[in-house]
Amino acid sequence: MKKLTTGNGCRPALSLHVMETPFPERGSELWLGKPAPRYTSYPPAPFFTSDVGANAYANALRQTAPDAPVSLYVHIPFCNSLCLYCGCNTIITNRAERINPYLSALAQEMAHVGGLLGTRRVSHLHFGGGTPNALTDNQMRTIFEGIRTHFDLSSVGEIAMELDPRHVTPEQARTLVACGVSRVSLGAQDFNLEVQRTINRVQPYELVAQVCDWLREAGLTRINLDLMYGLPKQTPETIADTARRVSALAPDRVALFSYAHVPSLKKHQKALEAQGLPDLTTRLAMEQTARQILTESGYAEIGIDHFAKPSDPLAKAWKNGQWHRNFQGYTEDSAETLIGLGVSAISQTPDGYFQGEHETGPYLEAVTANRLPIRRGYLLTAEDRLRRAIIEALMCVLACDLDALCAAHGFDVETLAEDLARLRPYEEAGLVTREGFVIRLATERRMAVRAVCKEFDPHSRGSNLLSSRTA
Repeated sequence: MKKLTTGNGCRPALSLHVMETPFPERGSELWLGKPAPRYTSYPPAPFFTSDVGANAYANALRQTAPDAPVSLYVHIPFCNSLCLYCGCNTIITNRAERINPYLSALAQEMAHVGGLLGTRRVSHLHFGGGTPNALTDNQMRTIFEGIRTHFDLSSVGEIAMELDPRHVTPEQARTLVACGVSRVSLGAQDFNLEVQRTINRVQPYELVAQVCDWLREAGLTRINLDLMYGLPKQTPETIADTARRVSALAPDRVALFSYAHVPSLKKHQKALEAQGLPDLTTRLAMEQTARQILTESGYAEIGIDHFAKPSDPLAKAWKNGQWHRNFQGYTEDSAETLIGLGVSAISQTPDGYFQGEHETGPYLEAVTANRLPIRRGYLLTAEDRLRRAIIEALMCVLACDLDALCAAHGFDVETLAEDLARLRPYEEAGLVTREGFVIRLATERRMAVRAVCKEFDPHSRGSNLLSSRTA
């Protein structure tokens, strides 16, 4: 391990631990760099089908328990500029008036869904994008008025919003608090200016620090920071510097995401190849370095890529085993039904998954015609529910009791005989351990669990469809 120090203006120098690029360990060929889903759902979204559409979604909504709370996700696709690493569904515009027709359609969709559900109690509300804070203050207030018209937010546990720190102002911070937002996630990605210029997202550390101050002064104290490794120009040294600076900002949670390079789907990512993407072992060194710095700074490791202060609700839920994984990542929210609103948003009910239209044209057309704007979906079978439970357990606690899960879902454990046979190379390599039908990830490389999950996923085995690499 190397050690270096760096100063930041008048701030004290930071001691940086940097992991040497690791030599591939035994068994790494089974997972390192292998394509595997991130498993925010099972089956993963690429395997949804157009055979499941608006009628199936309407039936699923009607069949949800009327006294059960729901989670809401609202997709705001608009961004002022394009970040070259982005894999999200976005629309580039700096004209606020272009957003208004979309907000009107969102209000219509809320009314339609609310009519099927009744005025349902909401346990958690999340705004993603795109850039939700690309909205003006008036647009922000309008969208909250629409939500409160059709859903009951009186007992909501949390209202969270993803923010681009480049667009936050003190006035916007106060508007968010007035609307009820209680947690924000700032997309920091990396604090190295050369990396920022390469990915077309320049936001100096001092800017993000100022934004954190504005948010806290406004009363918004639950702050998450999102980091990304595997970008051009990044090295273990730069990611170490970023991790230390993040720790100095004292966010409640940190997400450490691996850059997913999918230029076949997101053509703008192709531009990053000319800048040189780090190889797999360097990416692994980056992840290890950032992980070590964050844990040494007092953060608890949550699942494969999240960190939280011990006092944070997510860390407490993790400690008590009462946390889950959904399309927003790890969450302490236990609602079985997640309602996705807006273009490309995905809904989840006990029956399955339903995804909205990917493009704004078809989305607006469907909503204007008073149709649910569903493009595709998936209805779960009994075996799907078993496999979903296995994969969620592995992704959340890096272990599962196959016998207990099979019994809970009405299956004999022999149903998984072929899956267990596929795990033998992982056992022989020391990546997983098995005691009877209890399996555990045995390596410190937490990202390896995605490859283990894939062995229980008949949809993804043999397919690299829209899967990011495990490093």
